[in-house]
Amino acid sequence: AAFAAKPATAAAGRFADSTGASPDDLQKIKGIGPRLAALLNELGVYRYRQIAEFTPADIAWVNERLRFKGRIEREKWVEQARTLAGG
Repeated sequence: AAFAAKPATAAAGRFADSTGASPDDLQKIKGIGPRLAALLNELGVYRYRQIAEFTPADIAWVNERLRFKGRIEREKWVEQARTLAGG
């Protein structure tokens, strides 16, 4: 049980956002609609910068929870988020 909780704890820390600013409109990323944006928010993802910084482990973790395996890579969310984040 402790092992199963570890990825969630690591991800929660990874996706923590303490800026206090309004969240980015994640739907500007091709492939993210209202439902996926809401799911990402539930996972603690609110900003382009967060998606732009996804590691392979983050991508795998998010893919598992979104139930759309491979979508992040296929639709190039990380690259789109980097552009939207200004980097």
